[in-house]
Amino acid sequence: MVYHSVQLNRILRTGFAALLFAALLVLSGCDYLIQPIGGADGKTQVYAATGKGGAPNAGIVCTSAGCVVIDPPLSPTISALLKTQAEAKSRAFWDNQYANRKERAKTQAPPVLYVINTTYRASHTFGNQVFDLADVISTPRAKLKLESTGREMREELRDVWKVPGLEAHGVTPATLLSDGTMTIDTNEVKIQFVSMGDCVGEGDAVVYLPVQKVLFAGDLVLPNIIPYHRGRSLTVRNWIAALKKLESWEIETVIPGHGEIAKKDAISKQREFLEALLSETEAAVRAGKSEADTIAAVKLQKYAGWQRYNEWLGENVRLVFRELSGAPGAPAAASSGGVSAPPGTVTGPDGFSGK
Repeated sequence: MVYHSVQLNRILRTGFAALLFAALLVLSGCDYLIQPIGGADGKTQVYAATGKGGAPNAGIVCTSAGCVVIDPPLSPTISALLKTQAEAKSRAFWDNQYANRKERAKTQAPPVLYVINTTYRASHTFGNQVFDLADVISTPRAKLKLESTGREMREELRDVWKVPGLEAHGVTPATLLSDGTMTIDTNEVKIQFVSMGDCVGEGDAVVYLPVQKVLFAGDLVLPNIIPYHRGRSLTVRNWIAALKKLESWEIETVIPGHGEIAKKDAISKQREFLEALLSETEAAVRAGKSEADTIAAVKLQKYAGWQRYNEWLGENVRLVFRELSGAPGAPAAASSGGVSAPPGTVTGPDGFSGK
C-alpha cells in the first residue's frame, strides 16, 4: 500500500488543507462540505460529505481498523478529493486515539478498507475506481445494473449535467455482494449495509450505524426535493414499504442521497409525498384518465416549494401511472431479496497493523 508521507499528513491536518480542499471542489464543478456527525472533528467516527445545490452526498466512517467510504460521487476527479479527506479524517481519528492513551502515534493511519454503494446510480458509484485498494460493497442487482448501464450514465453526466473529470472513468462494480444485511463490526462502530430491494432503482440499500443512530439513506430519502425520474424502476409501492421499515428503526440523523442532513422525520415526509403521489395518480387511473390527462391533473400543491417541482413532478406521475397500469417490469410487491431478506454477516474487517 502507498501512504502519504508524515509531512503531507501534517499538512492535511491544518486549516490550509481544508481551504485548499474546498477550493479544489469549487474548481471541479461541485461544492462539498465535510461535516462531522455526533462529535468534534477528529473525535467523531462519522462524517457527511454534503453536496450543495442538490449534488450527491457521500460519507466517511473512521475506525481503528480502517476507514469506510459511502457512495463516492460523480467522477474519479471529485472522489479523489473525497479519498484525500477520508485519509485525513482517518489519520485524525488515529492520532486522537493514541493521544487519549498517551502513546505516540504510528506513522501510518488506517487506509480506506471498504467502499459502500447504496445504489447503482452514477452519482453514488462513479468514484469507486479511486479506491483501488478497497473492497466495494453493493447488492447483486445494483452491481448488474451498474455494469449494464455504466456507459449510458457516463454520457448523461458528461453531456446533460456537465460533470468534469469523467475522461478517465471506468465502471468499477462491487467485489462483495449482499442481498440481506452485511455487518462490518469494529471496536468503535457497527456498520450495517442493508438491502432494501427495488425502490428508487434496482437493488437499493442503506447504511445504518445503530450505536450512533445515523442512517445513510441513499436515494430513498431526498428532503424537499422531487425525485429524479431517469432510470427509475416502477416500484413506488416498494419504496413506500421500505420507508415504513426505516421508520421503525432507532434513528436520529439522516444523511440523504441528495439534500441537507436531516432528522428522522425526513423519512416520514418522504413516505407522505410518495403516498400522496400514489393516491392521486391512482384516483385518476380509476377515473379512466389517460396518462397525459393524469399528468395534467396531479399537482400535489403541498410540495410546490420542493426543488425541481416544475421539472420533475410530471415525470414522477408518469412513472406511477405506468406502474399502476401494469407496465412491463412493474412488480406488485417487494422482491424476495429486499426489505425482509435474511441477514448475512461479515465480522472483523481486513486487519491493519499500522507498522
